[in-house]
Amino acid sequence: MSEINAVGSGGPAPAVIPAKPATHRWKMAAGLLMGLAIGFLAARYWFQDNASQQYGQLKAQFEQAVTQSQADLNSAQAKLDLLQGQLAVEKSTRAGLEASLQKNQAELGQARDQLAFYDQLLPAGPKGAISVRAFDVQMQGNTLQYRVLLMRNAPGDVPFNGLMQFVANGMQHGKAVKIRLEPVRAGSGSAGDGRDTGSGEFALKFDQFQRSRGLLSLPDGFIPKTVTLDILEGKTVRVSRSANVTPAD
Repeated sequence: MSEINAVGSGGPAPAVIPAKPATHRWKMAAGLLMGLAIGFLAARYWFQDNASQQYGQLKAQFEQAVTQSQADLNSAQAKLDLLQGQLAVEKSTRAGLEASLQKNQAELGQARDQLAFYDQLLPAGPKGAISVRAFDVQMQGNTLQYRVLLMRNAPGDVPFNGLMQFVANGMQHGKAVKIRLEPVRAGSGSAGDGRDTGSGEFALKFDQFQRSRGLLSLPDGFIPKTVTLDILEGKTVRVSRSANVTPAD
């Protein structure tokens, strides 16, 4: 009882546990904040690095796509240019063929008109008869150019098979001579529509009419005055026609 009173009356105070300093709490908070900041920076760096890699991949894919598109465009342009060139050639060829066809049609029309004109001038004669409707010869350099139009009054029959033969009368070395004329050989001209038999004769094969033209060679020193055309069937002369030689134009 006396001890209690002593304590209450000013005896020694009981022991007190000291509190933790405030600086320790601040250090813990600072460490936590620093850890969060470092984590944030690390996460940000990782995201930036990942985004940069993805951007690089997308950029490479885009550039590759652009390159491929440009290559496809160039290929398509090359094909277009090729097709346009082919189209231009085809148009030119078609235009040339149309012009040639029109020219041939015009020549055929003229030939028909001439044939009708000759048919009015000269009767065709009996059936199967051969007639020389036109024949002329003209000097052309050291050759003779001939033109012949033959007709046959035999529609629907078998074709006529015969020969053309040219015989010229003229002067050679001051003498009057008669010479069978040969066709101009290959390299110097054309024997015309008749096929050269190699003996101064031209093979003929036609149904109703035959138009022929070509060149005849002249011997050295020979001056032709007239030329006679003989149409032969076998060895028989079916028809003859003579023409004066006209000078060159």
